[in-house]
Amino acid sequence: MKNALLLTEKETIFIKENRQDPVTGDAFLVGNEIVFCASCKSAFLKESWEYMNSKHCGQTATLKKFPISATLKLSKPIVYNFKTAESGNRILAYFIDSLIAFILGTILYFIILLFMNDYGYTIFNPFPFILGSFYMLFRDVIGIKSSLGKRLLGLYFINLKTKEKASSLVLCFRNLIYWFFLFAAISIITISELLIDGNGAVAILLGFCLVIANISHVILSLVNENNIFDKMLKIELVEKK
Repeated sequence: MKNALLLTEKETIFIKENRQDPVTGDAFLVGNEIVFCASCKSAFLKESWEYMNSKHCGQTATLKKFPISATLKLSKPIVYNFKTAESGNRILAYFIDSLIAFILGTILYFIILLFMNDYGYTIFNPFPFILGSFYMLFRDVIGIKSSLGKRLLGLYFINLKTKEKASSLVLCFRNLIYWFFLFAAISIITISELLIDGNGAVAILLGFCLVIANISHVILSLVNENNIFDKMLKIELVEKK
């Protein structure tokens, strides 16, 4: 019959597959005449194909040669050298950065006072916090893509899609969103103090509210792992394994 192929020892790949005739259940042996369904590539003994009225998969076409089996290549699982940052490390890094921001802000403020020959400083003066906030704003952006607090704990941001480190532009935008609201709050504190001249009372009250707001932010980050800004930008804070 047409396209009945003789199985010879040359068809080593087919022989190693140890296939059987679907109709009789017999193993294919060298010397058998085999017919392949052109649709599903199933192999049949010539007699079985004729028994099925030379039809399979709703059609009668057959292969003109033995099919070449595709080699299954098992790819190695991708192993990343990072994991989602633990909540404790996230919070600790935040407080370390906050402390660094306060220290840098205070130093910078005293340098400004030194050049201005003005030594009037009170503990409730908001300017060291304002100056220190510039560090918090750009802490994940300038060169290293990770703040000092995060670097000490091995934390950094990644792009969830590429699994690579997040770009400086994305990190800058992330911090701008959050610190825009913080700067607005600080500005309200400063302006209110200047207008009312409450000898620090307004600054204490509003500053206390600001501290509560930041603590709330930290708690939410602790519970939700990634805040709403990170989810919007599709980034995640991770740590080295």
